[in-house]
Amino acid sequence: MKIQSIYLLLQAALLLLLASCNQEETGGVTPLPDGKYPLQLTAELAQPQTRAGGKDTWTGGDEIGVLLGEMPDAKKYVMDASGKTQPADAENTIYWQSTAEASVQAWYPYQINPYVDIADQSGGYAAFDFLYATTRGRYDQEIYLRFNHRMAKIEFTLAAGEGIAEEEVDGATVNIYGVQEVNFINGTVQPVEGSYGEIELYHDAAAKKFEAVVVPQDMTGKPFIRIGIGGRTFAYTPETEAVGKLEAGKRYAYTITVKANGIDVQAMTGGTWNTAGEENVAVVKPIVYTADEAKAGDYIYSDGTTSDGGLRKRYTDGRAPVIASPKPQPIAGKNVVGVVFWTPKDTDPTGRKTPASLTDDKVMAKDFPNCTHGLAVSKVTHQILVGYQKAYEHISVNFQDSENFNPANKADYVSIRSSTMYFDPINRILGYQNTKVMRAYNEFYKNTSNRIVKPIAELENLTASNPAPKNSTGWFLPSVKELHILCYKDVDDIKRHYNYTYSQAENWNYIVNPSLDAAGSQRIRTTAYWSSTEGYYNDALAYIMLFPGATQRLSHKWEYEVEVLAVCAF
Repeated sequence: MKIQSIYLLLQAALLLLLASCNQEETGGVTPLPDGKYPLQLTAELAQPQTRAGGKDTWTGGDEIGVLLGEMPDAKKYVMDASGKTQPADAENTIYWQSTAEASVQAWYPYQINPYVDIADQSGGYAAFDFLYATTRGRYDQEIYLRFNHRMAKIEFTLAAGEGIAEEEVDGATVNIYGVQEVNFINGTVQPVEGSYGEIELYHDAAAKKFEAVVVPQDMTGKPFIRIGIGGRTFAYTPETEAVGKLEAGKRYAYTITVKANGIDVQAMTGGTWNTAGEENVAVVKPIVYTADEAKAGDYIYSDGTTSDGGLRKRYTDGRAPVIASPKPQPIAGKNVVGVVFWTPKDTDPTGRKTPASLTDDKVMAKDFPNCTHGLAVSKVTHQILVGYQKAYEHISVNFQDSENFNPANKADYVSIRSSTMYFDPINRILGYQNTKVMRAYNEFYKNTSNRIVKPIAELENLTASNPAPKNSTGWFLPSVKELHILCYKDVDDIKRHYNYTYSQAENWNYIVNPSLDAAGSQRIRTTAYWSSTEGYYNDALAYIMLFPGATQRLSHKWEYEVEVLAVCAF
Protein backbone atom coordinates (compact mmCIF):
# COMPACT_ATOMS: atom_id res chain seq x y z
CA MET A 1 0.00 0.00 0.00
CA LYS A 2 2.87 2.37 0.76
CA ILE A 3 4.35 1.75 -2.69
CA GLN A 4 0.99 2.36 -4.33
CA SER A 5 0.54 5.59 -2.35
CA ILE A 6 3.97 6.80 -3.40
CA TYR A 7 3.15 5.97 -7.02
CA LEU A 8 -0.10 7.90 -6.84
CA LEU A 9 1.69 10.91 -5.41
CA LEU A 10 4.33 10.75 -8.13
CA GLN A 11 1.71 10.44 -10.86
CA ALA A 12 -0.24 13.36 -9.42
CA ALA A 13 2.92 15.44 -9.36
CA LEU A 14 3.66 14.57 -12.97
CA LEU A 15 0.13 15.44 -14.09
CA LEU A 16 0.33 18.77 -12.33
CA LEU A 17 3.62 19.47 -14.10
CA LEU A 18 2.00 18.85 -17.48
CA ALA A 19 -1.38 20.38 -16.72
CA SER A 20 -1.56 23.90 -18.10
CA CYS A 21 -1.19 24.83 -21.75
CA ASN A 22 -0.91 28.46 -20.66
CA GLN A 23 1.85 28.17 -18.08
CA GLU A 24 4.55 29.75 -20.22
CA GLU A 25 2.43 32.81 -20.79
CA THR A 26 0.99 33.11 -17.29
CA GLY A 27 3.66 31.57 -15.10
CA GLY A 28 1.19 29.17 -13.44
CA VAL A 29 -2.39 28.05 -13.13
CA THR A 30 -4.84 30.74 -14.21
CA PRO A 31 -8.18 31.31 -12.40
CA LEU A 32 -11.20 31.32 -14.70
CA PRO A 33 -14.27 33.57 -14.39
CA ASP A 34 -17.15 31.80 -12.69
CA GLY A 35 -19.94 30.73 -15.03
CA LYS A 36 -17.74 31.05 -18.13
CA TYR A 37 -16.47 27.52 -18.86
CA PRO A 38 -19.06 24.77 -18.28
CA LEU A 39 -17.98 21.15 -17.99
CA GLN A 40 -18.62 19.27 -21.27
CA LEU A 41 -19.23 15.53 -20.93
CA THR A 42 -19.76 12.66 -23.36
CA ALA A 43 -20.03 8.99 -22.37
CA GLU A 44 -18.56 6.28 -24.54
CA LEU A 45 -21.44 4.60 -26.34
CA ALA A 46 -22.73 1.27 -25.10
CA GLN A 47 -23.24 -1.72 -27.32
CA PRO A 48 -26.79 -2.71 -28.30
CA GLN A 49 -28.86 -4.00 -25.42
CA THR A 50 -28.27 -7.72 -24.80
CA ARG A 51 -29.91 -8.29 -21.41
CA ALA A 52 -33.40 -7.20 -20.38
CA GLY A 53 -32.70 -6.97 -16.68
CA GLY A 54 -29.66 -4.72 -16.44
CA LYS A 55 -28.31 -1.40 -17.60
CA ASP A 56 -26.87 -2.31 -21.00
CA THR A 57 -27.21 0.90 -22.98
CA TRP A 58 -28.01 4.59 -22.55
CA THR A 59 -31.68 5.04 -23.42
CA GLY A 60 -32.07 8.79 -22.94
CA GLY A 61 -32.95 10.58 -19.74
CA ASP A 62 -30.38 8.62 -17.70
CA GLU A 63 -29.36 10.63 -14.64
CA ILE A 64 -25.75 10.51 -13.46
CA GLY A 65 -23.90 12.10 -10.54
CA VAL A 66 -20.81 14.17 -11.40
CA LEU A 67 -17.92 15.52 -9.33
CA LEU A 68 -15.19 17.84 -10.64
CA GLY A 69 -11.96 18.04 -8.69
CA GLU A 70 -12.48 18.63 -4.96
CA MET A 71 -16.18 19.53 -5.15
CA PRO A 72 -17.88 18.49 -1.88
CA ASP A 73 -21.23 17.52 -3.42
CA ALA A 74 -22.18 15.88 -6.71
CA LYS A 75 -24.30 17.57 -9.36
CA LYS A 76 -26.97 15.84 -11.45
CA TYR A 77 -26.42 15.52 -15.20
CA VAL A 78 -28.74 13.88 -17.74
CA MET A 79 -27.54 11.72 -20.62
CA ASP A 80 -29.25 11.23 -23.97
CA ALA A 81 -29.18 8.02 -26.02
CA SER A 82 -26.01 9.10 -27.87
CA GLY A 83 -24.04 9.58 -24.65
CA LYS A 84 -24.14 13.40 -24.76
CA THR A 85 -24.59 14.77 -21.26
CA GLN A 86 -26.10 18.03 -19.99
CA PRO A 87 -26.74 19.42 -16.50
CA ALA A 88 -30.23 18.68 -15.19
CA ASP A 89 -30.80 22.42 -14.77
CA ALA A 90 -28.90 25.67 -14.26
CA GLU A 91 -28.29 24.95 -10.58
CA ASN A 92 -26.60 21.66 -11.44
CA THR A 93 -24.19 23.16 -13.98
CA ILE A 94 -20.51 22.62 -13.13
CA TYR A 95 -18.00 25.29 -14.21
CA TRP A 96 -14.23 25.07 -14.42
CA GLN A 97 -12.61 27.36 -11.88
CA SER A 98 -9.06 27.39 -13.29
CA THR A 99 -6.89 26.19 -16.17
CA ALA A 100 -5.45 23.42 -14.02
CA GLU A 101 -6.15 19.83 -14.99
CA ALA A 102 -8.60 18.12 -12.63
CA SER A 103 -10.24 14.76 -12.03
CA VAL A 104 -13.80 14.10 -13.20
CA GLN A 105 -15.88 11.37 -11.57
CA ALA A 106 -19.31 10.19 -12.64
CA TRP A 107 -21.67 7.37 -11.69
CA TYR A 108 -25.03 5.91 -12.57
CA PRO A 109 -27.63 5.97 -11.19
CA TYR A 110 -27.67 9.39 -9.59
CA GLN A 111 -29.44 9.28 -6.25
CA ILE A 112 -29.50 11.45 -3.16
CA ASN A 113 -30.16 8.53 -0.82
CA PRO A 114 -27.21 6.15 -1.21
CA TYR A 115 -28.91 3.24 0.57
CA VAL A 116 -30.16 0.52 -1.80
CA ASP A 117 -31.90 -2.77 -1.03
CA ILE A 118 -30.94 -5.28 -3.74
CA ALA A 119 -32.75 -8.31 -2.26
CA ASP A 120 -35.55 -8.33 -4.88
CA GLN A 121 -34.30 -8.32 -8.48
CA SER A 122 -37.21 -10.30 -9.91
CA GLY A 123 -38.36 -7.27 -11.90
CA GLY A 124 -34.89 -6.52 -13.30
CA TYR A 125 -31.67 -5.14 -11.89
CA ALA A 126 -31.09 -1.94 -13.86
CA ALA A 127 -31.55 0.17 -10.72
CA PHE A 128 -28.83 -1.84 -8.96
CA ASP A 129 -26.39 -2.03 -11.86
CA PHE A 130 -24.00 0.61 -10.55
CA LEU A 131 -21.70 2.20 -13.18
CA TYR A 132 -18.69 4.40 -12.50
CA ALA A 133 -16.26 6.44 -14.60
CA THR A 134 -13.24 8.56 -13.79
CA THR A 135 -10.79 10.51 -15.92
CA ARG A 136 -8.82 13.76 -15.95
CA GLY A 137 -9.26 16.78 -18.16
CA ARG A 138 -8.99 20.53 -18.70
CA TYR A 139 -11.36 23.42 -19.17
CA ASP A 140 -10.69 23.61 -22.94
CA GLN A 141 -11.44 19.94 -23.64
CA GLU A 142 -14.54 17.82 -23.94
CA ILE A 143 -14.38 15.08 -21.30
CA TYR A 144 -15.00 11.49 -22.41
CA LEU A 145 -16.23 9.03 -19.80
CA ARG A 146 -15.72 5.25 -19.88
CA PHE A 147 -18.26 3.69 -17.53
CA ASN A 148 -17.48 0.39 -15.85
CA HIS A 149 -19.59 -1.84 -13.65
CA ARG A 150 -18.92 -1.74 -9.90
CA MET A 151 -21.10 -4.78 -9.19
CA ALA A 152 -20.55 -8.42 -10.20
CA LYS A 153 -22.89 -10.09 -12.73
CA ILE A 154 -24.34 -13.54 -11.94
CA GLU A 155 -26.08 -15.86 -14.43
CA PHE A 156 -27.56 -19.33 -13.87
CA THR A 157 -28.82 -21.60 -16.65
CA LEU A 158 -30.84 -24.67 -15.67
CA ALA A 159 -30.92 -27.96 -17.58
CA ALA A 160 -32.85 -31.16 -16.91
CA GLY A 161 -30.72 -34.16 -16.03
CA GLU A 162 -31.45 -37.79 -15.25
CA GLY A 163 -34.79 -38.27 -13.51
CA ILE A 164 -35.95 -34.65 -14.04
CA ALA A 165 -38.54 -33.58 -16.63
CA GLU A 166 -38.29 -30.36 -18.62
CA GLU A 167 -41.58 -29.23 -17.09
CA GLU A 168 -40.02 -29.43 -13.63
CA VAL A 169 -37.12 -27.24 -14.74
CA ASP A 170 -39.58 -24.69 -16.11
CA GLY A 171 -41.24 -24.49 -12.70
CA ALA A 172 -38.04 -24.36 -10.66
CA THR A 173 -37.22 -21.52 -8.29
CA VAL A 174 -33.67 -20.25 -7.95
CA ASN A 175 -32.35 -17.88 -5.30
CA ILE A 176 -28.89 -16.88 -4.17
CA TYR A 177 -27.46 -15.76 -0.87
CA GLY A 178 -25.25 -12.76 -0.28
CA VAL A 179 -25.17 -9.13 0.82
CA GLN A 180 -28.70 -7.73 0.48
CA GLU A 181 -28.13 -4.03 1.22
CA VAL A 182 -25.55 -1.62 -0.15
CA ASN A 183 -24.60 2.06 -0.07
CA PHE A 184 -23.60 3.72 -3.36
CA ILE A 185 -21.47 6.69 -2.28
CA ASN A 186 -19.56 8.84 -4.78
CA GLY A 187 -18.55 5.99 -7.02
CA THR A 188 -17.98 3.38 -4.31
CA VAL A 189 -19.95 0.27 -3.44
CA GLN A 190 -20.14 -0.25 0.33
CA PRO A 191 -21.98 -3.33 1.66
CA VAL A 192 -24.17 -2.77 4.71
CA GLU A 193 -22.75 -4.81 7.54
CA GLY A 194 -24.95 -7.68 8.72
CA SER A 195 -27.28 -7.57 5.70
CA TYR A 196 -26.65 -11.13 4.54
CA GLY A 197 -29.62 -13.09 3.20
CA GLU A 198 -31.62 -14.33 0.23
CA ILE A 199 -31.70 -12.48 -3.12
CA GLU A 200 -34.46 -13.03 -5.67
CA LEU A 201 -33.24 -13.23 -9.27
CA TYR A 202 -34.46 -11.86 -12.58
CA HIS A 203 -35.84 -14.77 -14.63
CA ASP A 204 -35.64 -14.99 -18.42
CA ALA A 205 -38.12 -17.85 -18.91
CA ALA A 206 -37.45 -18.29 -22.64
CA ALA A 207 -33.73 -18.86 -22.06
CA LYS A 208 -34.25 -20.73 -18.75
CA LYS A 209 -31.81 -18.24 -17.27
CA PHE A 210 -31.67 -16.43 -13.93
CA GLU A 211 -29.67 -13.20 -13.54
CA ALA A 212 -28.67 -10.69 -10.87
CA VAL A 213 -26.02 -8.18 -9.91
CA VAL A 214 -24.37 -8.57 -6.53
CA VAL A 215 -21.94 -6.76 -4.30
CA PRO A 216 -18.33 -7.92 -4.79
CA GLN A 217 -17.82 -10.51 -2.05
CA ASP A 218 -16.24 -13.90 -1.33
CA MET A 219 -18.76 -16.76 -1.28
CA THR A 220 -16.12 -19.50 -1.18
CA GLY A 221 -17.20 -22.17 1.29
CA LYS A 222 -20.61 -20.54 1.84
CA PRO A 223 -24.05 -21.69 0.61
CA PHE A 224 -24.56 -19.63 -2.53
CA ILE A 225 -27.29 -21.06 -4.77
CA ARG A 226 -30.56 -22.69 -3.72
CA ILE A 227 -32.77 -24.51 -6.24
CA GLY A 228 -36.31 -25.62 -5.49
CA ILE A 229 -37.67 -28.17 -7.95
CA GLY A 230 -40.42 -30.80 -7.71
CA GLY A 231 -40.72 -30.42 -3.96
CA ARG A 232 -36.98 -30.95 -3.46
CA THR A 233 -34.33 -28.40 -2.56
CA PHE A 234 -30.70 -28.44 -3.71
CA ALA A 235 -27.88 -26.12 -2.70
CA TYR A 236 -24.49 -25.23 -4.18
CA THR A 237 -21.43 -24.02 -2.25
CA PRO A 238 -18.39 -22.79 -4.28
CA GLU A 239 -15.28 -24.68 -3.26
CA THR A 240 -12.60 -22.43 -4.77
CA GLU A 241 -12.00 -18.67 -5.03
CA ALA A 242 -11.90 -18.95 -8.83
CA VAL A 243 -15.69 -19.40 -8.86
CA GLY A 244 -16.62 -18.16 -5.38
CA LYS A 245 -14.80 -14.82 -5.13
CA LEU A 246 -17.04 -12.35 -6.93
CA GLU A 247 -15.15 -9.31 -8.23
CA ALA A 248 -16.39 -5.95 -9.48
CA GLY A 249 -16.93 -5.74 -13.22
CA LYS A 250 -16.78 -9.48 -13.81
CA ARG A 251 -19.42 -11.90 -15.07
CA TYR A 252 -19.91 -15.32 -13.50
CA ALA A 253 -21.91 -17.92 -15.41
CA TYR A 254 -23.15 -21.18 -13.91
CA THR A 255 -24.69 -24.03 -15.88
CA ILE A 256 -26.65 -26.21 -13.46
CA THR A 257 -27.86 -29.67 -14.44
CA VAL A 258 -30.55 -30.84 -12.02
CA LYS A 259 -30.81 -34.59 -11.46
CA ALA A 260 -33.11 -36.63 -9.26
CA ASN A 261 -30.28 -37.29 -6.83
CA GLY A 262 -28.49 -33.95 -6.87
CA ILE A 263 -27.08 -31.18 -9.08
CA ASP A 264 -23.99 -30.76 -11.26
CA VAL A 265 -22.63 -27.21 -11.43
CA GLN A 266 -20.29 -26.01 -14.15
CA ALA A 267 -18.96 -22.57 -13.26
CA MET A 268 -16.92 -20.20 -15.39
CA THR A 269 -15.81 -16.60 -15.52
CA GLY A 270 -16.64 -15.40 -19.02
CA GLY A 271 -14.37 -12.37 -19.15
CA THR A 272 -14.93 -8.87 -17.93
CA TRP A 273 -18.33 -7.20 -17.92
CA ASN A 274 -17.22 -4.39 -20.17
CA THR A 275 -17.59 -0.62 -20.54
CA ALA A 276 -21.05 0.97 -20.41
CA GLY A 277 -22.87 -2.34 -20.25
CA GLU A 278 -21.37 -4.37 -23.08
CA GLU A 279 -20.92 -7.98 -21.98
CA ASN A 280 -18.19 -10.27 -23.20
CA VAL A 281 -19.95 -13.59 -22.74
CA ALA A 282 -17.48 -15.78 -24.56
CA VAL A 283 -15.07 -17.91 -22.57
CA VAL A 284 -11.69 -16.26 -23.08
CA LYS A 285 -9.02 -18.49 -24.58
CA PRO A 286 -5.44 -17.41 -23.96
CA ILE A 287 -2.85 -16.80 -26.63
CA VAL A 288 -0.28 -19.52 -25.99
CA TYR A 289 3.42 -19.05 -26.71
CA THR A 290 6.30 -21.52 -26.85
CA ALA A 291 9.86 -20.94 -25.69
CA ASP A 292 11.30 -21.10 -29.20
CA GLU A 293 9.09 -18.50 -30.93
CA ALA A 294 9.67 -14.74 -30.92
CA LYS A 295 7.32 -12.99 -28.51
CA ALA A 296 7.03 -10.05 -26.13
CA GLY A 297 9.55 -10.16 -23.30
CA ASP A 298 12.20 -11.98 -25.34
CA TYR A 299 15.75 -10.67 -25.27
CA ILE A 300 17.08 -9.30 -28.56
CA TYR A 301 20.85 -9.33 -29.10
CA SER A 302 23.27 -7.24 -31.12
CA ASP A 303 23.54 -10.02 -33.71
CA GLY A 304 19.79 -9.81 -34.37
CA THR A 305 18.86 -13.09 -32.67
CA THR A 306 16.39 -13.45 -29.81
CA SER A 307 16.01 -15.80 -26.85
CA ASP A 308 13.13 -16.77 -24.59
CA GLY A 309 11.99 -14.24 -21.98
CA GLY A 310 9.39 -16.58 -20.47
CA LEU A 311 5.99 -15.38 -21.77
CA ARG A 312 3.64 -18.37 -22.03
CA LYS A 313 0.07 -17.02 -22.10
CA ARG A 314 -1.78 -13.74 -22.66
CA TYR A 315 -5.46 -13.03 -22.16
CA THR A 316 -7.83 -10.43 -23.60
CA ASP A 317 -9.98 -10.05 -20.48
CA GLY A 318 -7.61 -8.15 -18.21
CA ARG A 319 -5.97 -11.13 -16.53
CA ALA A 320 -2.22 -10.93 -16.00
CA PRO A 321 -0.06 -12.77 -18.54
CA VAL A 322 1.58 -16.05 -17.50
CA ILE A 323 5.39 -16.00 -17.27
CA ALA A 324 7.50 -19.14 -16.92
CA SER A 325 8.89 -19.73 -13.44
CA PRO A 326 11.78 -19.47 -13.03
CA LYS A 327 12.04 -16.71 -15.63
CA PRO A 328 14.57 -17.55 -18.39
CA GLN A 329 17.70 -15.41 -18.29
CA PRO A 330 19.69 -13.93 -21.21
CA ILE A 331 22.21 -16.19 -22.90
CA ALA A 332 25.59 -15.82 -21.21
CA GLY A 333 28.20 -14.03 -23.30
CA LYS A 334 25.70 -12.41 -25.68
CA ASN A 335 25.02 -8.66 -25.80
CA VAL A 336 21.39 -7.79 -25.03
CA VAL A 337 20.47 -4.55 -26.80
CA GLY A 338 16.73 -4.56 -26.20
CA VAL A 339 13.53 -6.38 -25.33
CA VAL A 340 10.69 -7.42 -27.67
CA PHE A 341 7.34 -5.82 -26.74
CA TRP A 342 4.99 -6.82 -29.60
CA THR A 343 4.69 -9.52 -32.26
CA PRO A 344 1.93 -10.02 -34.84
CA LYS A 345 0.66 -13.05 -32.88
CA ASP A 346 -0.43 -10.65 -30.10
CA THR A 347 -3.03 -9.10 -32.41
CA ASP A 348 -6.15 -10.90 -33.61
CA PRO A 349 -7.53 -8.73 -36.45
CA THR A 350 -11.00 -10.27 -36.19
CA GLY A 351 -13.57 -7.53 -35.61
CA ARG A 352 -10.87 -4.89 -35.14
CA LYS A 353 -10.93 -1.35 -36.55
CA THR A 354 -7.18 -0.67 -36.42
CA PRO A 355 -5.29 -3.87 -35.58
CA ALA A 356 -1.57 -3.25 -35.15
CA SER A 357 0.36 -4.13 -38.31
CA LEU A 358 3.90 -3.47 -39.44
CA THR A 359 2.58 -2.88 -42.97
CA ASP A 360 0.82 0.29 -41.76
CA ASP A 361 4.20 1.96 -42.29
CA LYS A 362 4.57 1.59 -46.06
CA VAL A 363 7.95 3.31 -46.00
CA MET A 364 9.35 0.85 -43.45
CA ALA A 365 7.80 -2.12 -45.25
CA LYS A 366 9.61 -1.16 -48.46
CA ASP A 367 12.91 -0.23 -46.79
CA PHE A 368 12.98 -3.39 -44.64
CA PRO A 369 10.70 -6.04 -46.16
CA ASN A 370 12.16 -8.77 -43.91
CA CYS A 371 11.48 -6.95 -40.62
CA THR A 372 8.13 -8.64 -40.04
CA HIS A 373 8.74 -10.37 -36.69
CA GLY A 374 7.79 -7.59 -34.28
CA LEU A 375 8.87 -4.52 -32.33
CA ALA A 376 11.59 -4.19 -29.68
CA VAL A 377 12.57 -1.38 -27.29
CA SER A 378 16.17 -0.43 -26.65
CA LYS A 379 17.58 -1.22 -23.25
CA VAL A 380 17.75 2.07 -21.35
CA THR A 381 21.42 2.95 -21.04
CA HIS A 382 20.81 6.41 -19.59
CA GLN A 383 17.93 8.77 -18.93
CA ILE A 384 17.34 11.49 -21.52
CA LEU A 385 15.47 14.64 -20.47
CA VAL A 386 14.98 17.05 -23.33
CA GLY A 387 12.57 19.62 -24.73
CA TYR A 388 11.11 18.89 -28.15
CA GLN A 389 11.52 21.99 -30.30
CA LYS A 390 11.54 25.75 -29.85
CA ALA A 391 9.95 26.83 -33.10
CA TYR A 392 6.24 27.50 -33.49
CA GLU A 393 6.02 25.23 -36.50
CA HIS A 394 4.19 22.19 -37.73
CA ILE A 395 6.91 19.94 -39.10
CA SER A 396 4.24 18.13 -41.09
CA VAL A 397 2.73 21.28 -42.62
CA ASN A 398 5.82 23.46 -43.00
CA PHE A 399 8.21 20.74 -44.12
CA GLN A 400 6.68 17.32 -44.82
CA ASP A 401 3.98 18.79 -47.07
CA SER A 402 6.35 21.21 -48.79
CA GLU A 403 8.74 20.82 -51.70
CA ASN A 404 11.62 20.78 -49.23
CA PHE A 405 10.74 17.18 -48.42
CA ASN A 406 10.67 15.33 -51.71
CA PRO A 407 11.71 11.65 -51.55
CA ALA A 408 10.86 9.46 -54.51
CA ASN A 409 8.23 7.59 -52.46
CA LYS A 410 6.64 10.65 -50.86
CA ALA A 411 3.17 9.29 -51.62
CA ASP A 412 3.83 6.43 -49.19
CA TYR A 413 4.27 8.79 -46.24
CA VAL A 414 1.41 9.48 -43.83
CA SER A 415 1.27 12.84 -42.06
CA ILE A 416 3.18 12.84 -38.77
CA ARG A 417 0.46 15.03 -37.23
CA SER A 418 -2.73 13.42 -36.00
CA SER A 419 -6.07 14.04 -34.37
CA THR A 420 -7.51 11.45 -31.97
CA MET A 421 -10.24 9.60 -33.89
CA TYR A 422 -9.81 5.85 -34.26
CA PHE A 423 -9.03 6.18 -38.00
CA ASP A 424 -6.31 8.82 -37.50
CA PRO A 425 -2.55 8.10 -37.66
CA ILE A 426 -2.42 8.08 -33.84
CA ASN A 427 -3.78 4.51 -34.01
CA ARG A 428 -1.15 3.20 -36.45
CA ILE A 429 2.44 1.92 -36.25
CA LEU A 430 4.26 4.80 -38.00
CA GLY A 431 7.32 5.59 -35.88
CA TYR A 432 9.87 4.63 -38.54
CA GLN A 433 8.48 6.92 -41.25
CA ASN A 434 7.89 9.72 -38.72
CA THR A 435 11.54 9.52 -37.69
CA LYS A 436 12.67 9.67 -41.32
CA VAL A 437 10.66 12.86 -41.83
CA MET A 438 12.14 14.43 -38.68
CA ARG A 439 15.69 13.40 -39.57
CA ALA A 440 15.28 15.03 -42.99
CA TYR A 441 13.84 18.11 -41.26
CA ASN A 442 16.82 18.33 -38.89
CA GLU A 443 19.24 17.96 -41.79
CA PHE A 444 17.48 20.70 -43.75
CA TYR A 445 17.53 23.08 -40.78
CA LYS A 446 20.81 21.93 -39.22
CA ASN A 447 22.10 25.51 -39.03
CA THR A 448 18.95 26.82 -37.31
CA SER A 449 19.13 25.66 -33.71
CA ASN A 450 15.59 26.61 -32.64
CA ARG A 451 14.09 24.40 -35.36
CA ILE A 452 15.96 21.22 -34.50
CA VAL A 453 13.80 18.37 -33.16
CA LYS A 454 15.75 17.49 -30.03
CA PRO A 455 14.44 13.95 -29.44
CA ILE A 456 15.74 12.99 -32.90
CA ALA A 457 19.15 14.43 -32.05
CA GLU A 458 19.15 12.49 -28.77
CA LEU A 459 18.10 9.36 -30.65
CA GLU A 460 21.41 9.52 -32.52
CA ASN A 461 23.27 9.65 -29.19
CA LEU A 462 21.31 6.68 -27.90
CA THR A 463 22.06 4.74 -31.06
CA ALA A 464 25.77 5.46 -30.69
CA SER A 465 25.82 4.13 -27.11
CA ASN A 466 23.59 1.10 -27.82
CA PRO A 467 23.55 0.16 -31.52
CA ALA A 468 20.40 -1.47 -32.87
CA PRO A 469 20.38 -5.22 -33.55
CA LYS A 470 21.58 -6.46 -36.93
CA ASN A 471 18.96 -7.03 -39.62
CA SER A 472 16.59 -4.55 -37.93
CA THR A 473 15.28 -1.16 -39.03
CA GLY A 474 17.61 0.61 -36.60
CA TRP A 475 16.30 2.57 -33.63
CA PHE A 476 13.58 5.13 -34.28
CA LEU A 477 11.39 7.44 -32.18
CA PRO A 478 8.14 5.55 -31.51
CA SER A 479 4.76 6.88 -32.53
CA VAL A 480 1.96 7.30 -29.98
CA LYS A 481 0.58 3.89 -31.00
CA GLU A 482 3.89 2.12 -30.42
CA LEU A 483 4.29 3.74 -26.99
CA HIS A 484 0.73 2.74 -26.09
CA ILE A 485 1.45 -0.89 -27.03
CA LEU A 486 4.72 -0.78 -25.09
CA CYS A 487 2.89 0.35 -21.96
CA TYR A 488 -0.41 -1.53 -22.32
CA LYS A 489 -1.13 -3.72 -25.38
CA ASP A 490 -2.63 -3.44 -28.85
CA VAL A 491 -6.21 -2.10 -28.74
CA ASP A 492 -8.40 -0.02 -31.02
CA ASP A 493 -8.92 3.68 -30.41
CA ILE A 494 -6.17 4.41 -27.87
CA LYS A 495 -7.86 7.70 -26.92
CA ARG A 496 -10.38 5.55 -25.03
CA HIS A 497 -7.78 3.41 -23.22
CA TYR A 498 -5.91 5.28 -20.51
CA ASN A 499 -5.42 5.94 -16.79
CA TYR A 500 -4.25 2.42 -16.07
CA THR A 501 -2.58 1.24 -12.88
CA TYR A 502 0.60 -0.79 -12.46
CA SER A 503 -1.35 -4.05 -12.50
CA GLN A 504 -3.22 -3.07 -15.69
CA ALA A 505 -0.14 -1.88 -17.65
CA GLU A 506 0.34 -5.35 -19.10
CA ASN A 507 3.43 -5.01 -21.30
CA TRP A 508 5.26 -2.50 -19.13
CA ASN A 509 4.68 -4.17 -15.77
CA TYR A 510 4.60 -7.93 -16.42
CA ILE A 511 6.64 -8.44 -19.58
CA VAL A 512 9.10 -5.72 -20.61
CA ASN A 513 10.46 -4.36 -17.32
CA PRO A 514 11.15 -7.82 -15.81
CA SER A 515 13.16 -8.69 -18.92
CA LEU A 516 15.08 -5.41 -18.69
CA ASP A 517 15.81 -6.29 -15.06
CA ALA A 518 17.11 -9.70 -16.09
CA ALA A 519 19.31 -8.06 -18.74
CA GLY A 520 20.86 -5.76 -16.12
CA SER A 521 19.32 -2.68 -17.71
CA GLN A 522 17.47 0.25 -16.24
CA ARG A 523 13.67 -0.07 -16.27
CA ILE A 524 11.26 2.00 -18.31
CA ARG A 525 10.25 4.42 -15.60
CA THR A 526 7.03 5.93 -14.31
CA THR A 527 7.25 9.13 -16.31
CA ALA A 528 6.38 10.73 -19.67
CA TYR A 529 7.98 9.90 -23.04
CA TRP A 530 8.02 11.87 -26.29
CA SER A 531 6.41 10.31 -29.35
CA SER A 532 7.15 11.07 -32.99
CA THR A 533 3.55 12.24 -33.53
CA GLU A 534 2.60 15.93 -33.72
CA GLY A 535 -0.65 17.51 -32.63
CA TYR A 536 -3.08 18.26 -35.42
CA TYR A 537 -4.51 21.70 -34.73
CA ASN A 538 -1.76 23.49 -32.84
CA ASP A 539 1.76 23.84 -34.25
CA ALA A 540 3.20 24.17 -30.74
CA LEU A 541 2.10 20.72 -29.54
CA ALA A 542 3.39 17.16 -29.78
CA TYR A 543 2.17 13.96 -28.15
CA ILE A 544 3.65 12.39 -25.05
CA MET A 545 2.76 9.08 -23.39
CA LEU A 546 2.47 8.75 -19.61
CA PHE A 547 3.62 5.45 -18.07
CA PRO A 548 2.07 3.35 -16.56
CA GLY A 549 -1.28 5.00 -17.36
CA ALA A 550 -0.90 4.53 -21.15
CA THR A 551 -2.32 8.05 -21.29
CA GLN A 552 -1.57 10.12 -24.39
CA ARG A 553 -1.44 13.89 -23.96
CA LEU A 554 -0.49 16.90 -26.03
CA SER A 555 2.42 18.91 -24.64
CA HIS A 556 4.07 22.17 -25.65
CA LYS A 557 7.17 21.36 -27.63
CA TRP A 558 9.46 23.73 -25.76
CA GLU A 559 7.89 23.72 -22.34
CA TYR A 560 8.73 20.39 -20.70
CA GLU A 561 11.63 18.02 -20.36
CA VAL A 562 10.30 14.61 -21.31
CA GLU A 563 12.27 11.40 -21.75
CA VAL A 564 13.02 9.55 -24.98
CA LEU A 565 12.77 5.84 -25.78
CA ALA A 566 14.01 4.10 -28.94
CA VAL A 567 12.34 1.19 -30.69
CA CYS A 568 12.97 -0.88 -33.81
CA ALA A 569 11.25 -3.45 -36.00
CA PHE A 570 13.12 -6.71 -36.52
